[in-house]
Amino acid sequence: MSKQRFRYSASILKTSHLFAGIGVLLAFLFGSLLLLALPSISELDFSQLYLNEQGNVPVELYLLALCLLLGCVVAFVNRQVWLELDSENLTLHIPRLTGLGLMGFTTGDHRIPLNTIRKIELNPVTGFRNMAQALQQSKLSLVTDRRTYRLQPYHFSQQGQPDHRIGIGSAFGKPKTKVEALIKEAPLVRALSRISGNADFTSTPTDRTGPLANHFNLLKHKGMVLQLILLAGLGTYALVDYLLLTNYLVAGDLPLWPFVSTALLAGVLGVRLGKGAPRAEHLGLAAVLCVVASAATYPGLQRYALMASPDPLSATYDRTEAGYFEHSHYPAINQRESNIPEYWQSLPSEEVYTFFLHESGLGFVLVDMAPVYEKSRAFYRETGHDEQL
Repeated sequence: MSKQRFRYSASILKTSHLFAGIGVLLAFLFGSLLLLALPSISELDFSQLYLNEQGNVPVELYLLALCLLLGCVVAFVNRQVWLELDSENLTLHIPRLTGLGLMGFTTGDHRIPLNTIRKIELNPVTGFRNMAQALQQSKLSLVTDRRTYRLQPYHFSQQGQPDHRIGIGSAFGKPKTKVEALIKEAPLVRALSRISGNADFTSTPTDRTGPLANHFNLLKHKGMVLQLILLAGLGTYALVDYLLLTNYLVAGDLPLWPFVSTALLAGVLGVRLGKGAPRAEHLGLAAVLCVVASAATYPGLQRYALMASPDPLSATYDRTEAGYFEHSHYPAINQRESNIPEYWQSLPSEEVYTFFLHESGLGFVLVDMAPVYEKSRAFYRETGHDEQL
């Protein structure tokens, strides 16, 4: 028998469907950006997305970069997993950095003589209502004279053969009657069944129970699907607009009623859309929608102020103490707890200072801090204080 080589993939989706899903997500993200009233690309200062007031990269971005690096390392290591089957041996190469060992699967380098395999056990999981979870949890056990090797049977594709994995639509289907048939037809399982010889080949479905075993499939409920779309849209908007508005400072008290109104409206809408779903998912998703809608209200109010007053007006403020400025008509600007105290202390107290404001008509103003941040960065570069921060 010629050698058969199998490659591992952490995803149970066909490659084309996986890229299509990522493409739809990116299209949704960029579509959300286009719907915002953004300035032209040439006017955007992208450095504000990753620099703080001192012009330094905050530690949170370093942590995010570290997490992305670790994710890339794990993805790269997953691509190094392979099995090789010939007429005498099954060779495994599964680096420990894949993390499969944490899920109870075999890792490391092993050469298993086929004549030592006494039993091949297939354990498809049928308790889950979600096909993706069922395939992830199913196991293939090779029982030899010395030890038992456990593998994910569906995740190995035979090199040089068509992709056997499922599409996006099938991933959310009911696994009760399909998962066992899918696993039995997986390339690795079929190859092992052909060369099992005297080994017992058994398939014993496992009805897995637990907190996620019989969860309600939200994608089977139209109202829940609409809520998930709303959550994705509001969450994307809140994150994107929050990052784009980092140059603006809210001065004055934000009104409470927009937050309460938005949360109540989202809650009523969520309860209405979730009719017919189990109580936990019904009320739980409605509550999450309330929280996300309320969070999106904050950048929404900022965006409203920019739309209501697109052209900033200049206002001269009196410096009453370091980092604190007052005006007879507009809310005070308090920067006493900011990260640039040396800059505020360097300003003469007897002078007045001009800030550019956008009036909202709701009791607060937006202060354009871009000129301030530019001056503070120049100050720290000249004085060398940024080396101490």
